[in-house]
Amino acid sequence: MHRFPYPAQSLRSLMSLTALLSFGTLAAGQTAHAADSSTASGPQVTLGNDGNNNGQSMFRTLFDGQRALGTSGLSSLEGASGGGIASWATIGGYGSNKSAGMALHYSYVNLTSYWDQNVGASMGFFDRVEISYTHNFFQTRGTGAKLGIGNGYQFDLDVAGAKVRLFGHIADNTLIPQVAIGGMYKHDSDGRVIHMVGSKHTDGGDAYLAVTKLFPKIGILIDTTVRFTKGNQWGILGFGGDQDNNYHAQFEGSLGYLPSFIPGLVVGVEYRTKPRNQRFTDESNWFDVYTSYFVNKHLNVTLAYVSLGTIATYKNQTGFYFSGQTGF
Repeated sequence: MHRFPYPAQSLRSLMSLTALLSFGTLAAGQTAHAADSSTASGPQVTLGNDGNNNGQSMFRTLFDGQRALGTSGLSSLEGASGGGIASWATIGGYGSNKSAGMALHYSYVNLTSYWDQNVGASMGFFDRVEISYTHNFFQTRGTGAKLGIGNGYQFDLDVAGAKVRLFGHIADNTLIPQVAIGGMYKHDSDGRVIHMVGSKHTDGGDAYLAVTKLFPKIGILIDTTVRFTKGNQWGILGFGGDQDNNYHAQFEGSLGYLPSFIPGLVVGVEYRTKPRNQRFTDESNWFDVYTSYFVNKHLNVTLAYVSLGTIATYKNQTGFYFSGQTGF
């Protein structure tokens, strides 16, 4: 595991760069849009279909839905567009470079000793910037009593994120991938238990660089992501620990196959490495095998087998994952 000499400073700088790029690209997109409006007369905007062929609904103006099916990605456990356990370089929703996009999701993971639900949303602007939010409800069920924190004890994790596409497009005919930089702020609600298990902080941040490419002719999707984090179980058990309180680079990878004989279907695998910060418990790398079907741009359903290893001393945490997503 590679260490960096000034991890905290590097992370803050990377997240600051993400925020600056977000505001910069949004301002540039708005300026360009204003310039286009001043030189050409656009279509009349209405609240609905008024029978005028030159008119279009306000909703369609805001969310034109012109990007190709599937280019919004799925929704991850942390709210950003991507795979289930990996963040991709995709921008949420189907808005073009002149519009916005939006995605709403619900996910459920049932493991041997725990379950997790999360609900969230992401918005894309001008096919350049994404902002996202999700809330995780991590339920310990009967395992909570065995851990001494109470039967059915629930951890709550809020995650807010921002992502900027630097260059490239996921599904064009070039070999240039879509590349994005992103950051996440995470807050865990229970400091008492978080510190009891050896974690240092209830709040933390991640920063990542994602590279994603779809090769339409052969139906192969590839993603590679480097994440800088010190989150324990993606932040559910806090950040940093009595064994290690530094940021480290972790790897996330996805490989998918889109069979031409079933349009809208994606099958694939994902892998994600994790930090080991706590003496209280080991932490395992994650793995899943998934199948996802895009019924249309407004409905996507994902099922997966997940293997998450050890969570809070309980080993062999395997189970199934379900996610439903709607996009515009």
